[in-house]
Amino acid sequence: MSNTGIDWAASHTVLTNAVVLTTGGTILDTSAAVDLDLKASAEITIDATYSDHARATAGLKVSVLRDIDGTNFEDGNSGAMQFEMPFVQNTTVRKGFSISAADFAKFKIRLDWGNTTASSNVTVTVRYKLSDIPPATIEV
Repeated sequence: MSNTGIDWAASHTVLTNAVVLTTGGTILDTSAAVDLDLKASAEITIDATYSDHARATAGLKVSVLRDIDGTNFEDGNSGAMQFEMPFVQNTTVRKGFSISAADFAKFKIRLDWGNTTASSNVTVTVRYKLSDIPPATIEV
């Protein structure tokens, strides 16, 4: 019988570690590139811990930026995949998703804190793990 499964890495790798995005300070963060060469896919997890503010004008916008020519990536307004993680006061919101190497040769994760409430902030950690497609083997 041949092995046609997918082998996932044993653990996640931290891509962005506890970056704090705050109104009046840093509101954008773009990760280093992750290369999916010889990989099947990437699983990405995001933990966003929102500050203890009663109101917020926006949550955290997440964009997955695709490599467009081997050097440059899409910009934050035209990312291949975008979504917002809703603001929940004094709470950690988590999101997980996968992307395929058939669609992304390399990617970056861009975080955009669109909130305009004074002194509000979000602390974000992004992790990923990659999967391999093992070579087919035939058992006799």
